[in-house]
Amino acid sequence: MLVGPLVALAAAFVLLTEKPGEPSDADVRADLVAMIREAAPRERLEAEIAAALDRDVPEEAEKYFEVADLVGVPVDPALRSRWADETSGWRTASRSVRRAATGFVTGEGEDAVGMAAALASDLTVVGDVRDLAGQASRMIRGEAVDELTLGLSIAGVALTVGTVATAGGALPAKTGVSLAKLARKTGRLTAAFQAELGRVVAKSMDVPAFRQAVRDVPWYRLDDLAAVARRHAARVDVAEARKLLASVGSINQATSPARTLAVLRHVDDVKDVQKAERAATLLGKPVSGAFRLTGKKVLATVARAGALSAMTLGALFAVASGVLSFLVGALMALATLWRLGTLTGKLAGWTLRSAVGPLRWRTRGTG
Repeated sequence: MLVGPLVALAAAFVLLTEKPGEPSDADVRADLVAMIREAAPRERLEAEIAAALDRDVPEEAEKYFEVADLVGVPVDPALRSRWADETSGWRTASRSVRRAATGFVTGEGEDAVGMAAALASDLTVVGDVRDLAGQASRMIRGEAVDELTLGLSIAGVALTVGTVATAGGALPAKTGVSLAKLARKTGRLTAAFQAELGRVVAKSMDVPAFRQAVRDVPWYRLDDLAAVARRHAARVDVAEARKLLASVGSINQATSPARTLAVLRHVDDVKDVQKAERAATLLGKPVSGAFRLTGKKVLATVARAGALSAMTLGALFAVASGVLSFLVGALMALATLWRLGTLTGKLAGWTLRSAVGPLRWRTRGTG
């Protein structure tokens, strides 16, 4: 009976020391900002900015400026002036034109401009057919096929149709396909997440059936290949892949293609992607700089908020269980006392009858 109240008291302590219910976006964002501020003092931010400018990657320096602004850390004005010089004038224009042309043609990109151009080409069915053709030619020649890229391209064809049919509703997932392919090509996926993504894609896309469908299509007949891909895509179930890839697309909506690929370097599974999606939604563009500076601490901070919420729910359950246990114990104790009282009463009555009975017989005998 005493266990119930003790459990309830312990749970009540948790409820008093932790915020009840699901943590709000403001709470999680505040935790993220506090964690980043502690991990990125002014000296470190300025050193990272200077190093990025020395390597002629001003877009990387920009990420650190964004983090500094997010956490309210002042940065040396001379560094801001130097960054402004690097991102204006003919130097930026020539760099952008060169990288954009490379990204659009190859579907690959090493910087923000090249990645945006590669994404633009891949968001149309042209990019998916280009990759399908490349993998189909490998099939015909008996060479090794990148089944992840092949499966993502099939998903891209299916989601292109879905985007049109739903007036853009499938666009985040379609964007996620393109970003996943770009990350795959440029080596920005962790081995663990690549395996997870491959599992989801293989389950959804039925790659063996596609192999059979394109077996007799010449690799250079892109129109025939596209037609086969559309017919195949219409029959596959992309629900699981769409959900995962939509999270990747949502990160891009909150940041940019280059920043999304930077974030993907730090995720290993579906849960990591969901945590990264929430962090990106709450922090916006600075999220990629936060990942670069703190690594998986971003994911751990988001997860800790969820764990505290689960602890609160557990405490509420424990309070209810403790109170219920106490009430049940109290009722059982009362029932026991009542039974004891009844038994005591019966015993007293029997004793009284036993003592008075002989006296009554003596009285009658005397009379």
